[in-house]
Amino acid sequence: MRTLRNKHFQRLNNYAGLVRDVLTRANEIVGAVKEHPVQVIVGCSGNPFDLPAAAIAAKRLQLPFVAYLFDDPVYQWEKGAYRSLARFWEKRWAARAAKVIVPNEVLAEDVRARVPSASIAIVRNPADLAQIAPRDLAAGQTLRPRPPPTAQAPWTVLYTGSVYSAQASAFQNLIAALDRTGGRFHLHVHTAQSETQVRDNGLVGPFVRRFDHLPQAQALTRQREADILFLPLAFESPIPEVVRSSAPAKIAEYLASGRPIIVHAPRGSFVSSFFTAREAGLVVDQPDVDALAQALTRLSENATLQANLVANARAAAKEFGVDRARAAFSAVLAEVG
Repeated sequence: MRTLRNKHFQRLNNYAGLVRDVLTRANEIVGAVKEHPVQVIVGCSGNPFDLPAAAIAAKRLQLPFVAYLFDDPVYQWEKGAYRSLARFWEKRWAARAAKVIVPNEVLAEDVRARVPSASIAIVRNPADLAQIAPRDLAAGQTLRPRPPPTAQAPWTVLYTGSVYSAQASAFQNLIAALDRTGGRFHLHVHTAQSETQVRDNGLVGPFVRRFDHLPQAQALTRQREADILFLPLAFESPIPEVVRSSAPAKIAEYLASGRPIIVHAPRGSFVSSFFTAREAGLVVDQPDVDALAQALTRLSENATLQANLVANARAAAKEFGVDRARAAFSAVLAEVG
């Protein structure tokens, strides 16, 4: 009984500490705005404190408040104190928000289901397409198809970025598919995660190679050189709600790369829905190793399919252009300011 009581008090103490952090942050924002006056306060997701703190500060200062969500503000946290706090605060900051900005339609749907009164605007994660688009494609040239894969020259399937639980099961499916295709495809992963961390997430096999993280410009070049780009999201994850609404920053990079893309992500997720609707990549939205192996083979052997997917991807990339995002964001500020 004493142990349960102690755990209860500890939990209450933790929550009290987190609430105190929110109020402290709100005071900091109020002080900063008084020194440097603004017309609108924008609070962003990314930690459990800034959204509610910004809403409180806006109320104190009698300024409009805009919530800018990069991920699901509740479910980006695994079960525990942070998720409980985020759930507690969501209805409170949402009630204060003149507008809620989200990066995609799926997150808009999820937020609206929890907060029906929210006024939501979509601003895609922006990318400088002039920087990331390959020059030959930017000039209107068509993709030169690569020759069919051979045992002597396996096709390179490339992934650039972090490797963690939000992609792990999709990577494991891919590695099984690589085995079934007998080495015709090799997975190259450029990541800041160590060899041990990569292996802990199941990226182990004779056709898998890990490389160090690359600076942005080099990563873009590497993407343009790959045979196939791989965009995975986990089918088994401790945060399936976040996987569902995730909009990885690399989407625009991949779309503008001039290389064909295979998407392996759950049906109903933003990533699989976006690529399916725009026919901008070959989508495998079930955890089916055979289907993934067939997609690899089909893509590698069909030059027309490659060219069509690349053309559609280039068109879809325009949705993420920084000019469009800037205009959409400015429209929100003009509406509430």
